[in-house]
Amino acid sequence: MRCICSAFIFTLPVYCVWLFEFIFQTDIPLWINSILGLLSIYIFLSTPSRFCFGFWVGIFWFYWVGFSFIYFGFSFLVPVISVLVAGIYMLVLALFLWFPSPLYRGVGLLLIGYIHPFGFDWLQIESFFAYSYFGVSKIDFALLILAVILLKQHNRLFKLSSITPLLLALQWSAPQHQTLPFKIDLLHTQFSQDLKWQRENVKQNTIQQIQMIEESIQAGNEIIVLPETAFPFVLEKSFFYSLLKNLSQKATLVIGSMREQDSKLYNSTFVFQKGEVKIFDKVILAPFGEKIPLPDFLAKPLSQFFLGENALSFSPSQTFGTFEQNGKQIKSVICYEGTSNEAYKDFTPYMIVISNNAWFPYTIEPAVQKNLMKYYAKLHQTTLLHSSNGSPSFVLFP
Repeated sequence: MRCICSAFIFTLPVYCVWLFEFIFQTDIPLWINSILGLLSIYIFLSTPSRFCFGFWVGIFWFYWVGFSFIYFGFSFLVPVISVLVAGIYMLVLALFLWFPSPLYRGVGLLLIGYIHPFGFDWLQIESFFAYSYFGVSKIDFALLILAVILLKQHNRLFKLSSITPLLLALQWSAPQHQTLPFKIDLLHTQFSQDLKWQRENVKQNTIQQIQMIEESIQAGNEIIVLPETAFPFVLEKSFFYSLLKNLSQKATLVIGSMREQDSKLYNSTFVFQKGEVKIFDKVILAPFGEKIPLPDFLAKPLSQFFLGENALSFSPSQTFGTFEQNGKQIKSVICYEGTSNEAYKDFTPYMIVISNNAWFPYTIEPAVQKNLMKYYAKLHQTTLLHSSNGSPSFVLFP
């Protein structure tokens, strides 16, 4: 029981984001996660458990990973996948809990973020400080670990000296009133995943979203953003393609849909601007959700078994896309890409992220995603503009 409680307290910074941002729908007080993040470090440095702790961290943090299998008729696999995922993170964390030395475990905390099982890179413990008074760089994180190690010492002088690294890790810049250089409408939809793709609902939902665009144009917005696969069909082959081009004479439209070329299907963002169209295909496919990160001789039969012979299979692009609005460069990425460090390497000041979180209703997945996005926004000084189906849309300033 102690191990389970320790694991839950360790993951509390993520649950606080979920509680405040998605349940109370208010900004999380920064002092809460400043304290809880330090407490998470303390628990990791102090826990006597090697395997039990990592298993329950995996459960509390990523229990929702298998929920998408519900929509393919494999509901019974959800707990199995949760246990398998927890088992993987149990082994990862056990590696850095093997010795009780605080120095060994502190170095482990710094290295864990570089380990990405099957390409899944959401175990970023630095992200616990995304909503805090502290910085989120590796140097800041190392200073916070050092502060906790010093606090753990019995020597009073060591305890007092922990104030120094804490002060060095603080972000001293005064809060500023932040605004956007364009008027943007991040539309939010609530189409359930089991109904969204049914043919009888597609046309109705599309017409509803066209009406939302027209209302947003009337409100004077310069950029209007719809979520990932807002139009769940090959957009270029539909009647709506020319309609959207005409509407883009009045506002820039950023819309998630699909593109087909050379018998390959792409999860794409369509940017309609002044009657012209730019198409940005997804570069980083979500592990197991959009690609199975295994050799082809294993991936293909698994995909056919779980998804069927005619299941949608997306291909990756090679480069990210950007467009310009009011003289500002804006990068456009899709869902999982917004939580990947690779998308931020060029330090783009503005990034539009479109998501479909309807795969994981009533879970903490949107909070885990938002916490990671805030972490990367803070780390790379990028303003994120997020439009989502199945969870609230939002703007994240650095």
